Amino acid sequence: MNTQRPEVNEEALFNIGAVTRMTGIPIATLHAWERRYGFPHSSARTQGGHRLYSEKDVTLLRCVKEQIDQGITASQAVMAVHRMDLEGRLPASHTGTPQPGASLSSSPASYDQLAEALFQHDLSWADQLMGEMLAFHSPEQIILEGIEPVLVKLGEAWAEGRITVADEHLASNYLRQRLLMWLVTGPPPKQMQPIVLACAPGELHEGSLLMLGVLLRRRGWPVTYLGQDVPFHDLAALVEQIQPCALVLVGMMEEPARRLIDWPDWIKPAPHGPLVTFAGRAFVLHPELQQQVQGLYLGDTIEAGLARLEDSLAR
Repeated sequence: MNTQRPEVNEEALFNIGAVTRMTGIPIATLHAWERRYGFPHSSARTQGGHRLYSEKDVTLLRCVKEQIDQGITASQAVMAVHRMDLEGRLPASHTGTPQPGASLSSSPASYDQLAEALFQHDLSWADQLMGEMLAFHSPEQIILEGIEPVLVKLGEAWAEGRITVADEHLASNYLRQRLLMWLVTGPPPKQMQPIVLACAPGELHEGSLLMLGVLLRRRGWPVTYLGQDVPFHDLAALVEQIQPCALVLVGMMEEPARRLIDWPDWIKPAPHGPLVTFAGRAFVLHPELQQQVQGLYLGDTIEAGLARLEDSLAR
């Protein structure tokens, strides 16, 4: 393991006001982090007792702030950044900014480790790994290259009897909570009617729908997320009330996917209704269903679905 730290000036140069301007972190927050976590760990002071910060301190503070902005708690972010600093694993840019085009597999924390932490019920380890991933990569990359394969791995382990239902629920709900947090912390949405996302009646597997919702939200699309098992009569009432620009329906299992054949009995098709789209694993395993459900099929992957939906809305 490389333990050599980046060459960053550790001479105390900046007072707290300058650091606030440089990092965007309020003075009260800097005082709170020093009091609660002893962070940053340098202790330089002026003769009058005022705290001084080095360039390295500023670097560490920026890394922590970037992780908090992505949904990590302050305590988890401080712990992750401190650990990476001790092990010489801060990003090469010394800012914590993800490197363009870098794969998640190049990070110290990988989705294999995240899956193992969840299999072992070690949520503290999972928090640390998630924090380290966010120091290198955007939530979008983590969703597509980290969370999605972990959910697949969890499903396979459950199907093969290697983990229990309780194990699978604990792990998937941990990831679900992270996704829900990102769903409400994205950039300001576009000024337009929302995209409604709902699972088919009887469908309880919402992971793919939730990931799509987060990716849309982070691209600035307004999202109304309904989640699991939405009855058509309730969905139709909501659609009538809020007049969404689009509706995304997901069927992961065959039986709920077949129920999507009936959606036109409840919701007005375009041009008088929203753009209705559908997707899910059942349509990949049973491609004949794609011809039986009205609307736009979004494709076999989340990436394809995102691109097709955005293209359709743009047109």
